[in-house]
Amino acid sequence: MKKILIFIAAALFLAGCEEFTPVFTGQYPDPQLQKVWTDADFGEITSIAEVKQMYVDNGNEPYDIEKNCVIKGQIVTSDKSGNVYKSFYIQDETAGIEIKMGKNGLYNDYKVGQWVYVDCCDLTVGSYEGMIQIGYKDQSGEYETAYLEHQILIDLHVFKGGFATEEELVKPVTIAGDQVFDEKYLGTLVTIEGVKYFNKVFCIGYIDPNIVDEDKKKSNENRFFLDEEDPDNWGITSWAMSETLFKEHVDNGDFDNVVMNDGVTVGERKHLIKPTPYTMNQWFEMPGLSGNRRFLQVRSSGYARWSDVDIPQPVLDGTETVTFTGILTKFESDMQFTLIDLSGVKKADGSPWYDENNKVIL
Repeated sequence: MKKILIFIAAALFLAGCEEFTPVFTGQYPDPQLQKVWTDADFGEITSIAEVKQMYVDNGNEPYDIEKNCVIKGQIVTSDKSGNVYKSFYIQDETAGIEIKMGKNGLYNDYKVGQWVYVDCCDLTVGSYEGMIQIGYKDQSGEYETAYLEHQILIDLHVFKGGFATEEELVKPVTIAGDQVFDEKYLGTLVTIEGVKYFNKVFCIGYIDPNIVDEDKKKSNENRFFLDEEDPDNWGITSWAMSETLFKEHVDNGDFDNVVMNDGVTVGERKHLIKPTPYTMNQWFEMPGLSGNRRFLQVRSSGYARWSDVDIPQPVLDGTETVTFTGILTKFESDMQFTLIDLSGVKKADGSPWYDENNKVIL
């Protein structure tokens, strides 16, 4: 019996070897190199600014592109850090715009500095709270655009080109004062210097973030806001909050005195709170501006790899300023700033505030 079992095992082993032999002996052809697309493959190229103007000319309403329209742009963001979600921004010499890709881990296939072509025919130019985007038509009607979630849609519309030369590489433009409100810079890589911490945050929190019914989820009994008029960061000194850090703040009672819209404090419902990561807007003041126009809200995702990293203490104390490099965005009328990673946070002299491990450099 043992001999029979040994024979069967040996036969299976040899069969297994024969099955995989062609792979190792080169009998199968090598994988074909992926095509690198060029201008010649598409003919006329439409500028990003022209596509954004389609939305404006349509009365700031979603515009379904039903004609030949190909844009070319250089990728200027990466989702590797987790602060840019299921999309990337591309930029040409006229403007920048977000492409709603609908996939995580885009940095593996779409690199910063790489040219991409987007065939916009049958796509929609829409806006989310003032930021113009390109995506698929949202069949639900809830948003003006939807993600290109399925690979077949991505393959039909997004084509990878080569990499920019050193001369072609997009460099951040330093802007100051009222330039921050110039629409032409929205969605582009910019630098803003000498920004000072304002000791204020904006965050929408939930008692139960898992409620499916949107009306119930956003009800006065379930939603609270960290956005007091007077400067108050509610003890949040990090760029954002992971689930663990949010729970720490709740357990420490940092939000106990926040009054919900139904008049009940968060502290009274603390035992009901279900932790989740939270995106934060930390407020900073820009030099040379006054009133509410002087504020820049730096947006960080609770899912970012550096969400729980603290803002440097000298910045929190107001003794040091920050120079930001990232994507200029806005939410309604408020100017926002989306960091790509913490390498975009520098001191007044241009040296980094953080090392490669996201540790503060003092």
